[in-house]
Amino acid sequence: AIERIKSFSETIFTEHRIPCNHIRAYATPRRIALFAELAPEQTENEKEVWGPPVTVAFDAEGKPTKAAEAFARSTGVELAQLQRKEKGKGVYLFAVVKEAAKPTADLLPELLPQIILSLNFPKSMRWGSGDLRFARPIHWILALYQNERVRFELEGIKSNSLSRGHRFLSPAAFELREDRSYINLLRNNLVILNPEERTKMILDGARKLVQEVDAVLVEDEALLNHVTYLVEYPVPVLGTFSSDYLSLPEELLITVMKDHQKYFAVRGNDGKLTNHFVVVSNTRPDNADTVKKGAEKVLKARFEDARFYFEDDRKTPITERQKKLKSVTFHAKLGSVSEKTARIAALAKHIAGQCFPAKTAEAEAIGLICKNDLVSGVVFEFPELQGIMASYYAAESGTYSKEAVQALREQYLPAFSGDRIPETELGTALSLADKFDNVASFFMIGLTPTGTEDPFALRRQVLGIIAILSQMPASLRIADVLEKALEPYPDCDAAKIIDDILRFFEQRLDPLLQSMGYPYDAVAAVTGFVRTEPVSTIRARVEALVELKKESDYELFLQLMKRVNNIAPKEAVHAVAAKRLVQEEEKALWAAFSSVKDSIVQSVSEKRYSDAMAAVRTLAAPINTFFDKVLVMDKDEAVRHNRLALIKHIQTTAFSIADFSKLV
Repeated sequence: AIERIKSFSETIFTEHRIPCNHIRAYATPRRIALFAELAPEQTENEKEVWGPPVTVAFDAEGKPTKAAEAFARSTGVELAQLQRKEKGKGVYLFAVVKEAAKPTADLLPELLPQIILSLNFPKSMRWGSGDLRFARPIHWILALYQNERVRFELEGIKSNSLSRGHRFLSPAAFELREDRSYINLLRNNLVILNPEERTKMILDGARKLVQEVDAVLVEDEALLNHVTYLVEYPVPVLGTFSSDYLSLPEELLITVMKDHQKYFAVRGNDGKLTNHFVVVSNTRPDNADTVKKGAEKVLKARFEDARFYFEDDRKTPITERQKKLKSVTFHAKLGSVSEKTARIAALAKHIAGQCFPAKTAEAEAIGLICKNDLVSGVVFEFPELQGIMASYYAAESGTYSKEAVQALREQYLPAFSGDRIPETELGTALSLADKFDNVASFFMIGLTPTGTEDPFALRRQVLGIIAILSQMPASLRIADVLEKALEPYPDCDAAKIIDDILRFFEQRLDPLLQSMGYPYDAVAAVTGFVRTEPVSTIRARVEALVELKKESDYELFLQLMKRVNNIAPKEAVHAVAAKRLVQEEEKALWAAFSSVKDSIVQSVSEKRYSDAMAAVRTLAAPINTFFDKVLVMDKDEAVRHNRLALIKHIQTTAFSIADFSKLV
């Protein structure tokens, strides 16, 4: 709402020629406030208004017709002041109409309701008998301009100069006589309007409280932002719970506090969770004891529920939970979660076999159990702990290695853009297997992202795959993994599905690399390699191109590469026959190319793309001379084909580094 009201108000003031400055917007749970410095009146404006064709506006004698007279009246311009101008294939009348500047105060009663109605919310409601929809019922509208009330009505709600303070601590209405005093009047009525100030009050107060118990606050940015907009007068309060609950998984305790109660967890200086927490009250400091007791009581009940679920889950072996997955549907067209884990296990085994051969059997084993916590009591109650609880249950079984336990925690990483990637080899294999299965399966049944719709988060899955693969030293081709992922569906058109998915990868890779600061043309020159090469090579290629663009001979080199690409035949060609090289210039080019070809190929295979490009650049002079002196399209068919083959071999070798035709 804050962003929307700022942007829309600036747009609407600009459209109505009202100069505006210093637009600010604030929000609390009870109010949305907009401040703007507006000029006292509009700027003047002139606009051209087109009229009828001259042939219609004047008769054969050149006298104005009724059409011309009507146009003049409608624009308020004298008939003699109408002008003529060509438009399309004819000449038309037009008038220059001057729009007078109106006082801003006269326009605001019409504009302010539009600003309010511009606010759209994911969920809105109606109330009473009106048709107005908003996030919550609107109780009052305060509107002042130059310390005068702006009068308008929005579905029975009349604007006025009254506002209200804190809902409980200062509920009475008060009158605002000067707009500059608004923030201070709210403060006097126990409302801190600026969210940045509320955030500072929360952090400063919470840090001071935890220091008193020799501990540190677990500062969570998302939670802090959420709590900031839950309160109008924040007062942090330190609470305590029984240390018995510290025997529960740390993540379970933090989830209960953060996601269910909006409390901040507290750690000791040793990094371990303590039995303290901070709740942010929306009341006076002298109510802290009441708030503390209420928060502790609610949290105890929540922790008791969590302990019950966790201890009950521990009684059930992993194998028993695994059986329950057969009755849980992953997707109607893709079978049960049990079937999905079988696909994940096969893919994890394949990926580990390619990248971490010693971990192949273990990757398959954890793939089979990676989703068993989905039918546990804890995850049913706290779904955000999936994967984490699987690691706890696996550790308790005593069957799996420490790396396997850690891998279960890492299976959903990265969960969002910029998130960390798995640290373990097994976690890498498991995360990739899960994501590749999701992408391949949903593309196979035709549920692909369209426009802004991506119900199965396939864009995020692909970005996660790219993030992991770009950091892997081992070579793993996306197309190979997709082929393996589609093996469970023998009747599908695997070639077409893989082609569609690879195109989808290209579309995700392009903006990702550009967001890292790489030039758009350098990115375009390398994204196509995602079809044939490991992702880890692509960033190295684009960095080499960035360096190439800094070279003094870049422009000449690029022109030659584009010329080579334009002339090179699209189809495959035979080997170059040295005996058919007639002119000295083509012999020199062939000799130069033959001397560096193996070096280029080896440099590309070793991912030394700058070295490969340096070798290609040595061909610039002989290529230039070749094009100046040699007629490629010779009348002799054998000679012509041989010269085209020479160009094709150069193009194929050079373009194995990057698609130079995409560079500018």
